[in-house]
Amino acid sequence: MRLRCALSFVISVLFAPASLASHVIHESFGRTNPQQNCTFQCADPDEIQCAKELGSVAAFTHALATSSSTFNTMGYYYPCTHNQTDVGQGPSGFQMCVLNMLDETESYSIATQGICLPMACKATPLQNIINKLESPLCNLTMGIYLDTCLRPSFIKNCNNTKDKCEVEYEAAKDTVAYAWNSFVGLGNKHHGSIEFHCEGHDNKQLSIGAIVMISLTSLFFLLCVISEMVEVNERRQVSKAAMMGSVNNSKHESKQLVRPLRSDPKTWSLQRKLLKVFCPSDAIQQLLEKTATKQLAGLDGLRAFSMLWIIFAHTCQTSIELGTDSRNSLELTQEEIPQQFTLGASLAIDTFFFLSGLLTTYTLLRRMRKSGKNSFAFAIFVLLRYLRLTPLYAFLLFFYAFVIPYFGSGPVWYRTIQDTSMCTTNWWTNLLYINNFEPKHFRDLCMPWSWYLACDMQFFVVGLIVLTIYLRFRAVGLIVAILLTIGGVTSGWVVLFKHTSDEQDNFFDKPYSRVTPFSIGIVLGVLLVDHQFVKITVSKVFGSSLMVLSLGLMMFVIYVDYTKFQPEEKLWSPTLNATYQSLGRLGYALSIAVVTWLCVSNNSRFVNWFLSLGFWEPIGKLTYGAYLVHPIIIRTYFFQQVVLFHYVPFNVAVTFVAMAVLSYLMAAALHIMVELPFAGLTKYIILNRGRHY
Repeated sequence: MRLRCALSFVISVLFAPASLASHVIHESFGRTNPQQNCTFQCADPDEIQCAKELGSVAAFTHALATSSSTFNTMGYYYPCTHNQTDVGQGPSGFQMCVLNMLDETESYSIATQGICLPMACKATPLQNIINKLESPLCNLTMGIYLDTCLRPSFIKNCNNTKDKCEVEYEAAKDTVAYAWNSFVGLGNKHHGSIEFHCEGHDNKQLSIGAIVMISLTSLFFLLCVISEMVEVNERRQVSKAAMMGSVNNSKHESKQLVRPLRSDPKTWSLQRKLLKVFCPSDAIQQLLEKTATKQLAGLDGLRAFSMLWIIFAHTCQTSIELGTDSRNSLELTQEEIPQQFTLGASLAIDTFFFLSGLLTTYTLLRRMRKSGKNSFAFAIFVLLRYLRLTPLYAFLLFFYAFVIPYFGSGPVWYRTIQDTSMCTTNWWTNLLYINNFEPKHFRDLCMPWSWYLACDMQFFVVGLIVLTIYLRFRAVGLIVAILLTIGGVTSGWVVLFKHTSDEQDNFFDKPYSRVTPFSIGIVLGVLLVDHQFVKITVSKVFGSSLMVLSLGLMMFVIYVDYTKFQPEEKLWSPTLNATYQSLGRLGYALSIAVVTWLCVSNNSRFVNWFLSLGFWEPIGKLTYGAYLVHPIIIRTYFFQQVVLFHYVPFNVAVTFVAMAVLSYLMAAALHIMVELPFAGLTKYIILNRGRHY
């Protein structure tokens, strides 16, 4: 009986994943070649070595004890990979492999199983088997494969009579067939595909890119330390001189004595000026400094809430994508009302687009009205925008590409390796802010969440064009902004109606389908500056009613597509889905615009007071860094887990708080060490060289 169980396990872990994957994910294993050789023989060296190492009783017992026995469990990772004192001298070590059944979108795990195998077991033989099992030209079944490869060795090593060995072999084959049929049935139900990955050997040797990024990070940190030491030393000298002067001289003489120590920054050397921008105490003071008489103070709270919403959604989404031990991840995602808030987090990006359009317009028009000009240096504005956003972006991009892969290990750490490898080839598209067009597929993006930055930069350029027209011809410029809004709705509807299979590649990251909230922000900015909407007051009842209606419309847009995912409901038609996505986002953007106007004009005092509280401002200043860094933290945490996430509200809440706190702490460090210093360098190089814009 033990031998029968042993054979069943060996067949299951080595060959069942292949046979079950008649619709396997081809990115993992490659497509079937119609011209392939269907001649079948069990002669692959890796396959033979794998079977040989598992043939050891101690090794097999170790693998059996540490592998997962049911779906949606990951097995026992550390006993599998570390506790190998009793496995004999045969195996070269063990690794935890993962079998994933994905949904039809290839985004979520339907079922996950951890399988402990020797390091000699590789995916290449598995790929060859799968190709032949899938090929309609090859008349190969799992039964033929098992009878050809395993039956002879089983009968040879069986200690019973030949008849009993045959019975045990057939029983073991039936056990595998049952698991095979169960997995195939699960895949057919969800039209899913299978991924099979093995952890393999960890490469601990640092690459050149990793060495460069670690050195650069150390250099920035060292510059901050030196700058702070110089600053502290100067303050100590000033304080000491002031103390001596107060004792030995009059007040007037003390000032004369101290003044030489407080040199004018204009007289500083270039090295001192460059070192000054890295001073951490100055950066912290600037971060915590409250802006006086800030007209749009409520936007800080709005920005912070949107960022927290995105962090919450990405925390939930990443945990579910990997699979959970609670229940089917598709059901968790689509069939529960609370998850609609998570799915609706893409609307938070629309909030950012709206704020970008509003602030670009509001800031530029106020500057133009104050200076009396009707034109600005277009190229300088674009250059300043690029230099403000890119240093931190580039730093994190290359750090993610070259250093993060060394931060962890585990059965699903291959996800990190896959993601970061995209940055080594596609990084240039990110730095040119065209990564929402090239590469063509979202799954090939470096830092996939950075599509937003590409859209935002493209919107900024378009916004400057609209404002250039507006400054010369007000009516024409306003009409262009309104037409841009209508065009965004129309193009979004057309794209979704034509491309129903891949909304991410064709709709969600394309500027022509996401421009609506940005153009609405432009229109509101024009109304606030040039049409004095900021001074319009309405009755308390009317203002409260507008606020309630706006918030109600926002909730409706977030939760109405709950019916779209219910199994008992009829699926939305392409027309209905396109209408919801295009008009729903228009309604959400209009709601945000109304809420913003009510706060700015102080027609909703309580909401404006809450969103304008002082602590929102420093959090708002860290939004950019938090957006860039939070997916890295979330993925680094989840992708090195060795057990599946237990998806219950308390665990989700605790994990979200941890991810949010860590994201903002890291954003603060990057703000001080990278973002503000490079902003200071930009100001020195461009603005202090006599350039006026």
